Amino acid sequence: MTISDVSFDKKSIFISRNLTPISPLLIKLNSMGYEVLNESLITVSQIRFTHTPVTKWIFFSSKNSIRHFFAQNPELAEGVKFAVMSPSSAEYLVEFGKTADFIGEGVDVTLIAKKFADFIKDDTVLFPQAIDSLQTIQRQLSFTNICHNLFVYKTTRRIDFEIPQSELLVFTSPSNAQAYLEKYKPAADQKFVAIGSTTYNQLKNYGIKNIGLPSSFDEIGLLNTIVEQLEVKVPSSKINSGN
Repeated sequence: MTISDVSFDKKSIFISRNLTPISPLLIKLNSMGYEVLNESLITVSQIRFTHTPVTKWIFFSSKNSIRHFFAQNPELAEGVKFAVMSPSSAEYLVEFGKTADFIGEGVDVTLIAKKFADFIKDDTVLFPQAIDSLQTIQRQLSFTNICHNLFVYKTTRRIDFEIPQSELLVFTSPSNAQAYLEKYKPAADQKFVAIGSTTYNQLKNYGIKNIGLPSSFDEIGLLNTIVEQLEVKVPSSKINSGN
């Protein structure tokens, strides 16, 4: 991919996620004088299922997988354990009355997968997931693990969007990055932030080099990386407190 020489708007940030008006990330970036354009570039739709395979573990790779799995009132085996990709997903799981027995740390999906494989030994695992999932976790499990993939939602890349060129682009998933970069060429001095190693690798596949990678999936980790990419000097205490 060639890099565009089209100029972009300074003091403007695009995030491929629909933020609420009370989002701490939105409020903080606005207070720093940045206009934040926030819009998901994909649509998510539920896939109906009627049978839930019986396993010792259920691994959720995203909040969407949690939402669309429990939305269909699945039958759960007694004593089944739950695993999630991140602490933020663990908090979301609690909203459905469940507690995570394994919580991934950091943003390297392959490393999380390896730690999960060590944790569960030879247990069986169910993966509620998107139909186009990269299945990174499954690829790291042992041949002695029996895995069941259950498609509970699908993502569709949108084409009906117009995003002004921004100083920094934040992509929350590989699909969002792909949707944007199939429509726009990045400007020479634009900066990028990828949430998660799979999104980071997708941007690398498009020839992007200036990519920030947060150390965690939460908004504090994202904000710190955005600040680093923009080279804005903000007291760390204010970032960590969200004030």
